[in-house]
Amino acid sequence: MLSRLPTTSLLGRTIFQLINSGSCQYSTNTSTATKTTTTASATATATSTAKKEYAGRLASTHAYSSLETPVSKLYKGDVLLEGIKHDGTSLRWYKHVGYSYDAEKGGYLPLLDNRAMKTPMGTQFVVPNRELAIAIAAEWWCQEKYIKPSRLPLTATAATCLDLNAKEREKSINELIGHLATDPVCNRDPEESKLKTLQNESYDNILSWASEYYGIPFYLSFGLDISKHPPALLKIIKEHLASLSNWQLLCLQLITSSTKSFLVTLALYYGHVRLDNLYKVVALEEEYQSDIWGKIPFGHDLAEMETCNEIAPALFVLRSIPPIPLPKSASTTSAAKAPKAAPKSVTSTPKK
Repeated sequence: MLSRLPTTSLLGRTIFQLINSGSCQYSTNTSTATKTTTTASATATATSTAKKEYAGRLASTHAYSSLETPVSKLYKGDVLLEGIKHDGTSLRWYKHVGYSYDAEKGGYLPLLDNRAMKTPMGTQFVVPNRELAIAIAAEWWCQEKYIKPSRLPLTATAATCLDLNAKEREKSINELIGHLATDPVCNRDPEESKLKTLQNESYDNILSWASEYYGIPFYLSFGLDISKHPPALLKIIKEHLASLSNWQLLCLQLITSSTKSFLVTLALYYGHVRLDNLYKVVALEEEYQSDIWGKIPFGHDLAEMETCNEIAPALFVLRSIPPIPLPKSASTTSAAKAPKAAPKSVTSTPKK
């Protein structure tokens, strides 16, 4: 039965276009659905055979000329990602990419010439869902003569999540907590200026929603002061972060390192900040200063594209895995909608 690949994401649509072009084959390991695209002359024969021969594998970069499962003749065992050179000089040795589902490991394994991969720390490369496995397979398929690590953002993100140990996990939680002291959402200009007006317009709704989300108001600082949030609030946030999976925690950290705001990252995840408006929120003060002193030609566009490129892999992973659980003190409705009232945050006295 011919059918389409899921098109729920940009990468999903890209790999669908790749398969629909007739350059590769795909089939699932279920008994009810088999997806196969071949050239016009081979479609009739390949469809019936693929159910048995290619179960669970996204096949090669070109149509098969035989019914043999693609297996590397030169290399055996798992592919060690540690051997990929960071300078992009590693030759592409594989011809086929794909994935399979492993019930024992409880996830999907991206495959190169039917070989599973291992992270730089030696962890088995197992991803939690099929969409992510297809997207990672697409990254490896798009490599040309040389393997460019910079063009494997999802692979790098997934490998980092898989290699996260207890010590690094605690470090990630503390880093996110540390961001709150200098979070721009919790800071305002001390003077009644245009900048403060822009900050109120962009940040008030986020601050109000975040205070309701965690059940305790955030501390609002002014000027160069840091935000000294209530210890009870920091404890709730730390417990909340500790309840997240490695995938959820590390992806939040990666996005926060780019946005410089944990609250903006959380609001982006829940849809209270639009992706097309993200750079305007995270670079509010820079844009305000550039309006006064002048802009570098194309600087805004380049900075915006760089920000989007940095957060895209982590945000894609977050969208494909189970939802982030709510903090214990929050109700199920608090994260679903933004509050109507203005925030009642704890504020410091602006220094004159």
